[in-house]
Amino acid sequence: MTRPIKIETLRELVSAGSVQSATIMGQKGGYAVLVDVGMQQRPLGTKYGKARMFATTDTAVKALREIGMQRFKVDVTHYEPGSLRPGRPDTTRRAKEAAHRLEHDRWFRDQVQRTKAAIEAGTEPLIDGDTLWAELTAEAERMDATRRARK
Repeated sequence: MTRPIKIETLRELVSAGSVQSATIMGQKGGYAVLVDVGMQQRPLGTKYGKARMFATTDTAVKALREIGMQRFKVDVTHYEPGSLRPGRPDTTRRAKEAAHRLEHDRWFRDQVQRTKAAIEAGTEPLIDGDTLWAELTAEAERMDATRRARK
């Protein structure tokens, strides 16, 4: 196969009217775009010079439309379902952890808002820090005394 054509070059060729046609070709795990320029058929490439692969026909169509191509063929004869890139379990784990943190943050903010609303409505008393610590200390002393009495 010939050398891939960069997207910037293809955009210029399309605007100059030098592109006869393009085909979105099904491959293993995705789709490549082959462009007919003159007597050559060249794949659309990445900026690094490799053939560019698209995960879906939608992304390939979007890329061609952004270049200015409105008509092209789709050939799924050799398409095989699969993934272009191996899975990333670390990314999945990080996404799940982020979702858990977000859910916890939402729950916490909801609890704060409910408590604030209850205090403002007068259904929940507002206890200052000194009173709270005095009550906690007294409860701890009662529990300690009960434990010593059992021994």
